[in-house]
Amino acid sequence: MSEIEPENHALSDSTTETEAAEEQALDKGSGSSRDKSAPTPKRQDPKRPRPPKNPPMNYKEARQQAKAAQGPKPDKEAKRARAAERRAERQRVVDGQNRGDPLFDKYHMPRDKGPERLLVRDLVDARRSIGQYFFIIAIAIMFLSTAGTSVQIQQFALLIWVAILLAFIIDSILLCRKTKNIVWSRFPKTKQRKAGIYWYAISRSMMFRRMRQPLPRPGITYKTPKEDLGKVFRQ
Repeated sequence: MSEIEPENHALSDSTTETEAAEEQALDKGSGSSRDKSAPTPKRQDPKRPRPPKNPPMNYKEARQQAKAAQGPKPDKEAKRARAAERRAERQRVVDGQNRGDPLFDKYHMPRDKGPERLLVRDLVDARRSIGQYFFIIAIAIMFLSTAGTSVQIQQFALLIWVAILLAFIIDSILLCRKTKNIVWSRFPKTKQRKAGIYWYAISRSMMFRRMRQPLPRPGITYKTPKEDLGKVFRQ
């Protein structure tokens, strides 16, 4: 029995060495450089921000510290100078939009961007339309057709209303035809939808000239020739 025990002990030692060699080979193959026998390192806690040296004790002190961190207030002259610069920049943008300069087209709303929309605006602003007087006439007809008036006046107001409505429809059809001829002859490869262009022209024609947005350009009048519509005015 004494001779068998050393042999078993030798076999167990060789087995242990073999397993250790296999583990080292696996560690090298997987690219891990950490020693398996070492304890697992603990995850470090994230660093918390340190509290201020003199923490405010109330709202007044917190406000004073915030003002001190912002630095000294600018004087009145600096404020006036910055306000004047902002006014000059706004006026420069407005002047560029009134000229139809493409460099200032980015300041328009999405519905007003593009040379096609500029041409439509000039086309509507360069003609008199029934739509710009439509609401005034509608209010007058509603006043005449109230219950206190006679039946003859109410019937007359109804006939006027039907006539104005038909005139507005005919004027809108003519406006759409003119818009189609001018816009697609000048921009044959445009990606604008016809329905959107038509509605843009009709909705603008229904507003008073002074209430239209963007405002009519100073160089566009009722006598402006068709060739000058949609062009950039250089000053």
